[in-house]
Amino acid sequence: MKTLTKKELDDYITGAVILGCGGGGGAAGGREMVDHAFEVGYKFNLVDINELKDDQMLCIISGVGGGVPQEVRDKVVPYAKMFPRTKNSRYDQIKKAVEELSYYIGKEFVSYVPSETGGGNGVMPMFLNAMEGKVSIDGDGCGRAKPEIGISLTHVAGIPMAPISIVTPFMEVVIVKSAVDDYRGEDITRHIAVASGGSCTAVRSSGSVAEYKKGIAPNQVTRCMKIGSAIKKASEGERDPRDAFVEASGGTKLFEGKVESYGSEGKGAFNWGDYHIDGTGKYKGHKLRVWYKNENLLSWLDGKNYITCPDLICIVESDTCKGLSNFGGVQHVGKEVTVFGVPAIDRWRTHKGIEILGPRHFGFDQEYVSMEKLI
Repeated sequence: MKTLTKKELDDYITGAVILGCGGGGGAAGGREMVDHAFEVGYKFNLVDINELKDDQMLCIISGVGGGVPQEVRDKVVPYAKMFPRTKNSRYDQIKKAVEELSYYIGKEFVSYVPSETGGGNGVMPMFLNAMEGKVSIDGDGCGRAKPEIGISLTHVAGIPMAPISIVTPFMEVVIVKSAVDDYRGEDITRHIAVASGGSCTAVRSSGSVAEYKKGIAPNQVTRCMKIGSAIKKASEGERDPRDAFVEASGGTKLFEGKVESYGSEGKGAFNWGDYHIDGTGKYKGHKLRVWYKNENLLSWLDGKNYITCPDLICIVESDTCKGLSNFGGVQHVGKEVTVFGVPAIDRWRTHKGIEILGPRHFGFDQEYVSMEKLI
């Protein structure tokens, strides 16, 4: 077991924002949780999953939501006034969801697992573990960020999503006792998010440590810490932080240029859009398009199929190597950016993994080709 320092957690957030591929929750929220934890004396104790007993129980905490039209947000304004957002309301919502699932299945959880890699969503379960004196596992349910809770390594491993405990921002509780499959579980949860103004909290995929050994991206927390530390050291010296990212992540620089256009539309509790990037330097005369649904998922180089999910498409500011977010009404037009590809972990490159997180899942009639082959 290792007790993480504040610096290590900050390094995690830096790395997780990039591997979040435009999603995964905001870094500001993650750092606020870390600051609060250290102010009150919580400890972030990190363990390898093999340090736990096989029969102990785990679950995944997921924040579900994204963009919805303004009329949907307007509809829930009276309820939002009844339940104003405070520093503790988000924690209360998550704790309620955990308690309801634990009560329903009649078992306690030894630890809460992040649904995905991200500056906010990766930190939240670790914060709750620290708050309750539990350990956090060095891993998460995806090894990147993803738009749907059905896109999960627990799905690949065959750990059922249901029962699911869902709590809205207005502290309403829904227990989904069963779901035909993880895709139905996603749809049901997403509809509750839409009905709640675009967000809800879902606690799901309760399973044993033995089952989870095949259902997480192992060592993902320490991996992000390594990436964040390398970038900061390079930034403080005279080295290009992007080179440090490549070395620490095992990724490859795919493109460099200026964002010509950036579109974003909120619907169905997702954010959808495209980056259109004009190449500069050795990429001058070329164009890269990146399509996202919450997270960057597919790309086209000069109009031809290029890197796709499950491999990671990471877009950063060229001068700082800071990961770009697809949320919060940000506007990226005119920014100088660098695009990296990072190979997905092997569990995503299986037949089942590609079925769940390949281009066809998002409606694109193309096969997944590994980035190594394309490059």
